Amino acid sequence: MKSFRYYFFLVLHIVLLIAWYTSPFYLDWRIVILTVVLYHFQLYYAKGCLITQGQFGKQNEGFYYHYLTKFGFHPDKKKLSFVLDYIIPGMMIVLAITLQVVLK
Repeated sequence: MKSFRYYFFLVLHIVLLIAWYTSPFYLDWRIVILTVVLYHFQLYYAKGCLITQGQFGKQNEGFYYHYLTKFGFHPDKKKLSFVLDYIIPGMMIVLAITLQVVLK
């Protein structure tokens, strides 16, 4: 049986991911950029996501990788990390600027 800690961090992770993925629609684009910068500081200084470390108790297990594998997908860890660490945050910045500056 999974522990309370596991489920606490799972729910926290999901809530924060939903909030972040929707942030270009309600946060100023400069704050969206700041969240990406803070995310990269976390990756550099903590050697990974703090919430993932809290949930799994190890740095090597990625949230997305864990659940994709659990659901039968087998992504390449390095490619998945690249997409999650650079492509998606870049797209979030572009989306926020497009919605709030370009289309304003």
